[in-house]
Order: sequence, then C-alpha cells, then structure tokens
Amino acid sequence: MQTSKKWLSGLGLVALGLVLASCGQNKSTSSTTNKTLTVTASQAIATADPNKADDIASQAAIAQFMEGLYTTNQKGKIVPAIATKIVKPTNGGKTYTFNLRHNAKWSNGQAVTAADFVYSLQRQVNPKTKSQEVGHVAEIKNATAITSGKKAVSSLGAKAIGKYKLQITLKQKVPYFNYRLATEIYPLKQSFTEKYGNKYGTTATKTLSNGPYVLKDWDGTSDTWRYAKNTHYYAAKSVKIKNVKVQTVKTNTTAQNLFESNAVQVTQITGTQVASAQQGKLNKNLTITKLNQLYFMPWNQKRTLTKNADLRRAVSYALNRQSLVKNVLKDGSVAATSLVPTGNIKNPTTGKDFNTDTGNLYTYSPAKAKKYWRRAQASLGKKKITLQLLTNDNDVNKSVAEFIQAAIEKNLSGVTVNVKSVPLTNEISTLSKGNFDFATLSWSSDFQDPIDFLNKASVTNSVDFGKFKNTQYESLIAKITAGTQSKTARYQTMQQAAKLVAEKQGVTPLYQTAAAHLISSKVGGVHFTLLRDALYRYAYWK
Repeated sequence: MQTSKKWLSGLGLVALGLVLASCGQNKSTSSTTNKTLTVTASQAIATADPNKADDIASQAAIAQFMEGLYTTNQKGKIVPAIATKIVKPTNGGKTYTFNLRHNAKWSNGQAVTAADFVYSLQRQVNPKTKSQEVGHVAEIKNATAITSGKKAVSSLGAKAIGKYKLQITLKQKVPYFNYRLATEIYPLKQSFTEKYGNKYGTTATKTLSNGPYVLKDWDGTSDTWRYAKNTHYYAAKSVKIKNVKVQTVKTNTTAQNLFESNAVQVTQITGTQVASAQQGKLNKNLTITKLNQLYFMPWNQKRTLTKNADLRRAVSYALNRQSLVKNVLKDGSVAATSLVPTGNIKNPTTGKDFNTDTGNLYTYSPAKAKKYWRRAQASLGKKKITLQLLTNDNDVNKSVAEFIQAAIEKNLSGVTVNVKSVPLTNEISTLSKGNFDFATLSWSSDFQDPIDFLNKASVTNSVDFGKFKNTQYESLIAKITAGTQSKTARYQTMQQAAKLVAEKQGVTPLYQTAAAHLISSKVGGVHFTLLRDALYRYAYWK
C-alpha cells in the first residue's frame, strides 16, 4: 500500500530532508570505487513520473535521478542546478527568468532545454494527466484555471524564450517558490515521455533521467531497485558511488539486523529501537533529525459534539504531549507547541524560531481540561459522551491513539473514546466522506513556510477534512497568501494565525516527527535535515 506523500503513516517513513555532505570530503579509493552502497526504504516506489508522484518513497527516489532548476548543497542551502544561478524575480516578485547550463544532458545524451521544463509543467497542470500534485505548480499563472478546465494548457505562465532560457510567471509573489524549484519541479523530455504516454515512469526502462543517477532494475512492482551513476550528468565526476541498491524493508527489526550484519549501510529505525541504539553500541551510527512534519488531530465540524470548541479545548489540555514523545514514541519526536514545526521559519527581524515567539500554545493542564469539559457538558446538555478516534493501523499510530484514548478518559470523566484503526487509504477515504468524529494524521511539507501547516485549519486547504471555518482565521490566511505584505508583516500575521487556531482548536497539533537513521561508519556524505531524504550523489566510501 502506498502512503501519500503528504499524509504519512508514521512508521519508518524516510522523510524529505536536505543533504549536508561536501563533495570536497570525498575520499573514495580505487578499492571502493565500484562498491555498491545498500540502503533501505520502508515502502516501494509507486511511480517514477515526477508529475504524478504523491508518496514519500516515489518522491525520495525521483530526487536521486532527476534534477530541477535548483537543488540543495552540503549545508542545505538552495543552489543552482540546471539553472546557472539563483535568480531574483522581477515584475513585483512574480516573474523568474532562468538561463540554463548548456552542458546538462539527459541519460540518453540529449540536451536538457527550456522546452523540457515547459513541457513538464504543462503536462502536470493538464487535466488529462490527472496529477495529484498540481499543488506543486499551483502558484504559476493560470495553473489552477487550466487544471479545472477553464483555460488552455498553452496559457500556463511558463515559456521557453530560447533553447537555454526559461521564463516562469506566477499569479502573485510567492516567498517560498525557490523551494518548489529545488525539490518539486523537474523537466521531462517530450519525445521520450510521449513515446510511453500514461505508461511513462511505470518501469525503469520507461523512465528518462537527467540527474546524478539513472533508475535501474525496477519493473513497477519491485521491492528492490538500483541507482546507477549517470555518465551524462554534468557533474558526474563529483558522484563517487557508482551504484546504490535500495531494499524495501517493512519491519524495523529486520532493518536493524541487516544494518548490524553490514548487509545495508543506511537504514531507519523507530520507537524503542532508537532508545536502545542511543544507549548501546549503535549510538555512534545514530543520527536523529527533526522533520518538516506535524502530527495533528482534525475535528469534524459537521457533528454536534466535535464542533463544540470547549470540548476540543478540554481534549487538548488533557494531553501531556511531553509524555507522549518521551514515553510512547521514544524516537526523537518533539511535543508540538504550535501548528508549525520548529525550524520551519525564523523571525526576519530577530532570527528567533517561530515557536519561540508563539510560546507553548498547547500546554498540559488537567485542571483546565476539566474546566472546559464542564463548559462543554453544560452547552451540550450531556454528562456523558462517546467519541470515535479514527487512525491509521500501523503500530506507531495505534500506540498514539491508545495514549490519546487513555488521557481523555482519565482527565475527562464521562467521555468514552473508541479507537478505529484502518489502513491509511481507508482512513483518507473515510475522512473525505466526513464519516468521523476526530482523527490523527501527519502532514509533511516540501517547503519551509508556515502557511502549509496553518492552512490545515482553513477552507483554502485542498484536503479540508474537518471543515473548520472561522471568519477571522480565513482573513488572516488570505493576508498571508496574498503576497502583498512585507516579510515582517507577513511573519506577524502568521503568528496571529497560529495563536488564533490554538485558541479555537481548529485542528489540534500533537507532535513534530523526527527520523532516526543508522549510518555505517564506512560511509560519508549521508546526512539528513528538515526537508529531504539523503541525496546519494554526495555519498562516498571512506
């Protein structure tokens, strides 16, 4: 079963993070030049088509063999890739004009051109493509109208003004658009793509690469696959490991056993394994990274019980989030203090983290929980109620649900919580139909900007399951997305939004997820930060 890129199952998902490796550190020797690096993935690739990939595994794989206008360097900073430089937008921050490098080539030896980017962008917004990730390009002029069938594909704000010159025009200024360019937008060669039509990206042979590696040994359902060095890549000399084998491993115990036997050199562990590793011999191999992901609870505003704000406040105060991350998760995850993950953005004036400025908006207080529960009882006219908590059926989510159930029933006398655990695809389907009281979900964002989390409580959110609607909140969201405020003013508006959604409990954050990886001491250049999985182009054998 494939997990949506955005909606995460919570078990062993390799997050999208930035790579902190330096090409200058490569110490590859002749004895290791041809040695294969073996790594694990928690699920198989669903598609190699960058226009269609909407799950974590596929996006992480695509980042290995595709490259966009920008990428990230060893410090996680956005740097030029196919584009020759980071451009400063004109036209009030709406128009980007890129000069492309002339030595960028596809793995078949053909040049990467501006037309390849235009084709890919037009294909992504074309309704016939049925892309689930049109949000990646929604800020481009006319994209939304094209997707809804109201305008012609050719009207998209992307055009080639020369073989190696590309212009992209947005509908408004977008502060985080450089992240889109570095992690989400890729070119496609029209002739190759159209040769296979809807079958493009369904196997390795029906996929064309322009990045450091070429996808190999993947037939569309394989649990293993390989990244082979792309000899046509413009920076091929800096790619030190020629072959990377990926093995899908469903259980963390198996992953750790493979690592300890040196059958794999990079893998992910969760839960109690992390605590054990920290205290044992694997501590030297362990790295824990906070992710741009937040685990939270949406509430069904269409139901009498859960649309009661005092009930939602009571539940939030009943949850000891510090105990949850310390005693249940044990994997480096951190208690949520706002609807925005720590590390997502800094105050443009002081440099302080967003959550330092908000303070802890989600404290644990049994006394306040009881106070708001009494208010809810009075307004509902009920002393006892039963709620159903809908959750994903993997072990991590089940444990979190049991924690929530126990905390509510302990602190809110008269509330009974029944947990319903189903596969993630079933959960999303049930949420979409509005057939729930409250639920647990994790949202992962591909770019660093609070709006992608704040809009989880907004009607502007394309996956607005809870249907929370607050006029004041919508006004703040509209200001944030308008592209007319200064950096400082926009930041202050986002602060206001974070505090308001906490006051109203439009959605209820629980914790910021973290990823714990084991990395062999024989390998260098494999590092993780907030946004992306490790890019193996920076890896090397020590």
